Amino acid sequence: MKTLPGPMQINESLIIIAVIFIVLYFLLKKFYVKPYQFIIEERENKIKGAANRLKEVEDYYREKMTQYDEEIRKARINANALREKLIEEAKKERDHIVNTARLQAKEIVAKSSNEIEKSLKQELKEADKYVEQIAKIIVKKIIGRKLA
Repeated sequence: MKTLPGPMQINESLIIIAVIFIVLYFLLKKFYVKPYQFIIEERENKIKGAANRLKEVEDYYREKMTQYDEEIRKARINANALREKLIEEAKKERDHIVNTARLQAKEIVAKSSNEIEKSLKQELKEADKYVEQIAKIIVKKIIGRKLA
């Protein structure tokens, strides 16, 4: 190898440097690069696991929100049906109360009408008595004598 010109000659120091470089390369790889690669791979696995867990949680959340929305929809339908039922019952009760009140009012008006009619007849009878007496007084004053 000493036959090569100047800088191209390979001597023992170059071989020693190459051996040191190779040994240093393997030592650094074993004690420095591999642990960091392990840590990086571990972090990547944790990130992937967290991403998978996040996807599972999001799927669970979507499913629960769908169930929740469905339950709310059913509750609204039931509430509307119940409200309509209660409104119908209230209308029936109102109609019953109004009809009962009308019947009672008719009875009261009829009673009052009968009482007024009786009272009017009685007052007319009494008025007839007074008319007869007043007529006698008027005749007596006009004629000047007493009637039989």
